[in-house]
Amino acid sequence: MFKPIWSIAANTFREIIRDRILYGIGVFALLLMGVSVALGSLSFAEQSRIAANFAITGVHLSVAVLSIFVGSTLVTKELEKKTIMTLLARPISRWQFLLGKALGLTMINVVVVFALSLVSLLVFVGLGVDPSARFLVSLYGVLLEGVVLMGLALFFSGFATPIVVSSCCVGLYLVGHWLDSLSYFFDKQSGELIYYVTTGMTYVLPNLERFNWRTLAIYPDPIPWKSVYASTFYGLTWFFFLVFATYLVIRRKDLG
Repeated sequence: MFKPIWSIAANTFREIIRDRILYGIGVFALLLMGVSVALGSLSFAEQSRIAANFAITGVHLSVAVLSIFVGSTLVTKELEKKTIMTLLARPISRWQFLLGKALGLTMINVVVVFALSLVSLLVFVGLGVDPSARFLVSLYGVLLEGVVLMGLALFFSGFATPIVVSSCCVGLYLVGHWLDSLSYFFDKQSGELIYYVTTGMTYVLPNLERFNWRTLAIYPDPIPWKSVYASTFYGLTWFFFLVFATYLVIRRKDLG
């Protein structure tokens, strides 16, 4: 059962490694961290916070771009080229195919986060900043958000083109981070319809701010372990729900 999933994941991992977008994202993240060092030198008192903020932002944007733009082509590329027929001709189910693709991209995200975190740690050491476990929790939140975004990309790629998939995912990415703010402002408005709309949005759309622990890398706040556990369950639930929904879409699709 797990061997086909791992084989597809390993092949997907190798395909993405050869993709040029991965190197472009790496260069962008490194430039962003370089800017953090330059800006940090302008304000020595806030140097550590500026460096940590830019470092975690670089990692966050890199994972979001990978999950959305690479995830949008994972399924559509196989459908357009009919290579999925070669895979499904073997004893591989569509469910295993989707999980394998998702696992391959997740492995890429883990490698990117690990590599950029090493660069960040070198920057911190150079600046005399003492990294802590809070920075690792911030990175874990970035990975969880990437998993949900990847699930969204897989779902939309089951019936839309990569451009439409990317547009929808970018829109949901923005709304997912603004959902708490939108709910707060809408709650100030009177009206039963607005109440039901805002309540429905919180259930229908993934709240990506639940994975936002980036302030832990900047300020010495205590780690909210209960929130971490609850958000982990929340993120994985959304991911498996979206993968199952994608499976239902592909199951009904004529691949011939």
